[in-house]
Amino acid sequence: MPIYEYHCRTCEHDFEELVLDAKAPPCPSCKGTQIERLLSMFSVSSEGTRQLSLNKARKKNSKIHRDKAIAEHEEMHHHHH
Repeated sequence: MPIYEYHCRTCEHDFEELVLDAKAPPCPSCKGTQIERLLSMFSVSSEGTRQLSLNKARKKNSKIHRDKAIAEHEEMHHHHH
């Protein structure tokens, strides 16, 4: 039973799923069905794929950091009023 990586075209969520048949699963985030199966990065290794993985992780971390900073700012602003 392989684990596949997927990308939801509806909400941009990336996820992994254990697949028992060839049918793509719905997105666990939005339940959307516009799913794209990705080439697993651990199955292909080259300088290019490593750099792509690193850039993807940096982008995801940047978004998480930005969202956290916005939430903290909103919380501080809310407490001052």
